[in-house]
Amino acid sequence: MALRRVAAAFALVSLVLVGTVGAAGAPLSGSVGPGFAISLRDGSGARVTRLDAGAFTLSVDDKSDEHNFHLKGPGVDVATTIEATESKTFELDLGNGKYTFVCDPHADQMNGSFTVGEVATPPPAKPPTRLNLTVTSKVVTLTTPAGKPVKALVSGQAVITVRDRSAVRGVRLAGAGVGRSTTVKFVGTVTWKVKLSPGTLLYGSDGRKPVLKGGRVPVS
Repeated sequence: MALRRVAAAFALVSLVLVGTVGAAGAPLSGSVGPGFAISLRDGSGARVTRLDAGAFTLSVDDKSDEHNFHLKGPGVDVATTIEATESKTFELDLGNGKYTFVCDPHADQMNGSFTVGEVATPPPAKPPTRLNLTVTSKVVTLTTPAGKPVKALVSGQAVITVRDRSAVRGVRLAGAGVGRSTTVKFVGTVTWKVKLSPGTLLYGSDGRKPVLKGGRVPVS
């Protein structure tokens, strides 16, 4: 009797182990072609936009010999063949992060993406610093949009409205990663989009003497 109980318990454990090892992940279905279409759906048929981390079984139906289905992301890089129509199955272990699927020859047109687990949202981009750089026959100034003189700046993107009001002078910026100028004969308004680096930003004028006094602004 004792031997029978041991044998029965061993058989039950074996079944549990076999079921665990052989268990397939949650189903995903990928499709590409025959036209310029590519998609990834979950077991319910819904388009995949987010998944919980874990094991998945991806079945891909590649219906075109001009396209392929290429899935890549953290720890994953699987694809079908471009030159063939085929059905392939991939066992995946998806961790936290962003994943993309594309047709490699037509990645700009045929692509998609989804996230797995908790993905940190990047902080919003800092708006660019806006400045006015003005030159006349008598003065050159660097001010804020409110008209206040600029005494210090922080590195990063900047949008500078340049107002050249003199036909015999140009205006220039130099230093802090910037090197821009108008021509002496130019009169008008232009916009410069620049990236300021730590250092010293110099502004001044070119053209007829006497040379106008410009300025220097520290950039941190």
